[in-house]
Amino acid sequence: MAWRHRCHAFLFIPPDLTSPVTSIILILSGQARRGRAFQIPPGSKDSNGTEVSLGAAGRLLGSFYMTSNRSRWLFIILALIAGVGIGLVYGWVINPVDYFDLTPDTLRADYKADYVLMTAEAYHVEQDPGLAARRLAIFGTKSPAAIAADGLNYARANGFSDADTILIQELVTALQAWSGIR
Repeated sequence: MAWRHRCHAFLFIPPDLTSPVTSIILILSGQARRGRAFQIPPGSKDSNGTEVSLGAAGRLLGSFYMTSNRSRWLFIILALIAGVGIGLVYGWVINPVDYFDLTPDTLRADYKADYVLMTAEAYHVEQDPGLAARRLAIFGTKSPAAIAADGLNYARANGFSDADTILIQELVTALQAWSGIR
């Protein structure tokens, strides 16, 4: 009996036309035109000859639209500026980059090999093995000759040019002679 009463009440009571669910159903079904069905063409006049405005129909929910390309571009530009501003505030103030004092021995092997190559190029010009050894000593506890040898092995294994490999070999030989390692 209770089921029949609820069903009867549901079927015969008209739905609330102001509810959000009803509005969504009407909009999706095409029954509601979001106020555009009541719009009056621009320049229309009533029987007295005065220009007629849209009235309430122009202010219905969903009737917001850009009236010109100029306002559309203005909106896009303002949105981009706001996005860049928010991004800068987030990156500089809210969550800035944390800098750490890392040592050069934490570099990847390819960057170490590039540093050894730069040191070899500088050695080729200066011919000072002591200065080259000091430049390579920043990589930690290994001897400068061992660091240069590691760079030479990496250069040979990864296709460095012959001229670069010769420069690094020259540095390795000079550092081994300078430190007394044979």
